[in-house]
Amino acid sequence: MRLRIAGAVAGLVLVLVLGAAGCGSSGGGDGDARSGRRLVALDTARSRLQELVDGTTGALTPAVRYADDAFRSVPHENAARDADGTAQLTLRRYVLTKVADANRPRLLEQVRAYWRGLGYTLHDTDAPDLASASAPDGTGVSVSVGVPGNVTVVADAWVKDPGSSAPFGPAPSPLPTAPDGGPDTMPTFEDPAWS
Repeated sequence: MRLRIAGAVAGLVLVLVLGAAGCGSSGGGDGDARSGRRLVALDTARSRLQELVDGTTGALTPAVRYADDAFRSVPHENAARDADGTAQLTLRRYVLTKVADANRPRLLEQVRAYWRGLGYTLHDTDAPDLASASAPDGTGVSVSVGVPGNVTVVADAWVKDPGSSAPFGPAPSPLPTAPDGGPDTMPTFEDPAWS
């Protein structure tokens, strides 16, 4: 239960940061004049989000172990709570290597340095355990450290609502299972350089 609350809080922080910074909208696609968002084609978003999480975790030295969730789509609602035909597509990658408190700033600086090198716009946050950026095409990426120490990479883009919460099916391999039957995204692998 604590993990789900921490994940929900991290997700809310991400949505607030990305929304306030104007990222999370994808470039290169049709626009939605009603919302002011730039949309990207669903298959293009899929490959782009995969690139974002792969590149971000690939920038960590030494390498970490991780597990990916399925791509998730959440329809956007207007002020009247009517769906506006758009959705936010996200891909979450959970770092399963334990990262000690003392090593978290180094982890976040490694991803920031990687994003800067690619020309991404980094966002200022008041949260010491959060780094976020937007790519030149408008897609967003963040890395957050939850209260119990779980590290999550999230990439997102705006798409036309695909009409399904998991438009590409289940995760490529199942996430570890917690005792309550839900996903267990807490890190369990030790690494002398990180743990």
